[in-house]
Amino acid sequence: MTKQSKRRLPWVLMALGAAMLLAGLGMLLWTTGSALQYCVAAPDPGEKGESYRKLAVSAGHVGEELKDVLEWVALGGASEEVTLTAGKNSEAASLVAMGEGWLEVYPRFIVQGRRIGETELAEGAKLIMLDEGLAFKLFGEELPPEAKVTLNEAEYQVVGTVRHAGSLLGGRGVGDGQAYDAYVPLLSAAASGVELDTLTLSAKPQDDDSGAAQLFSEAAGQWLAGGTFINLKKEAMRRMILPRIVLLIAGLYVMVGLFKRMTALAEGWVEGFRKALKGSYLKPLIPRLVGLIALILLGYGALIGLTWLLMVFSAQPLYVFTEWVPENIVEWSSIRKVFWSLVSDSARLIRVGSRELRAIEFWGGLTRWGTVLLLLGGAMRGRRAAKE
Repeated sequence: MTKQSKRRLPWVLMALGAAMLLAGLGMLLWTTGSALQYCVAAPDPGEKGESYRKLAVSAGHVGEELKDVLEWVALGGASEEVTLTAGKNSEAASLVAMGEGWLEVYPRFIVQGRRIGETELAEGAKLIMLDEGLAFKLFGEELPPEAKVTLNEAEYQVVGTVRHAGSLLGGRGVGDGQAYDAYVPLLSAAASGVELDTLTLSAKPQDDDSGAAQLFSEAAGQWLAGGTFINLKKEAMRRMILPRIVLLIAGLYVMVGLFKRMTALAEGWVEGFRKALKGSYLKPLIPRLVGLIALILLGYGALIGLTWLLMVFSAQPLYVFTEWVPENIVEWSSIRKVFWSLVSDSARLIRVGSRELRAIEFWGGLTRWGTVLLLLGGAMRGRRAAKE
């Protein structure tokens, strides 16, 4: 490597790291949402989907019990790959099987036609919504008024097309198993014998209170044991911890420098006033003294306020991840209990997830490695500057 290349390498690493960090953080903030999820491996649907019908009824009971803290509770299923046929055209897609309220928790933009209604979801009507790209593949530019597709030997009426929700530009996203999605009522998919990979009980909280997440997690565990609880906002924040720590350290460094600068300015202002006092009486200088005191108080007040905001920002994860905080922070047994509880949770052999969680994990990884490259480039640049 040439000497010029070595000089450029830190800047390249910092630029690449900054780009990855900004992209990761931006997508985490844009795509996360506030849904609470409880994912389980899809059980046997039973004769004509009777098992899923019972689960849907009990899911409705969960919504009734928690209506004070949750706006919506919806049951949905997913199949990573199904084949849809319209005439001579066939295309693979991911299938989303929706229960009542699913479209309230995960809204979709209707491009053409209409959405499947709540009554139709409850009844398990043979209706389907397609991604606009999938509709183009199957039917061409014009969607026929009575368009129908075949799924698992069952015929479904196409009632509308929707914009794909996988990415910022409306195309396939990093959490998607296929390029296109199709949406059908959960009970109709079960009755048609469609094999689902997962079932997800989802909830839309009324606010960001962690109490709603705890109540939903407990109720979902009673609804069907053995699932994985996912708080999407919490999972996104988990992936932002490293840049948050870096920002805290950098922020404290900047605040120390600002306090030193403010102290130097204040000392200069006071010294200037002392010189002015030697050549004049105090009375005519009182307005200047009042202004000087006000300016110093205002400067230090602003710095203290910024420091307080930085500390509140840094402490926010402790309010979200309450499981990180021991009951007694100076008692070894309490600290050890928290440690092994976190390790045990991370060591679970089986963890069922959702497409939203897959997207968060991808963008979280990009955020983490972007932060690492940014720090590495900064360290290399600092070391080279010290040598020079």
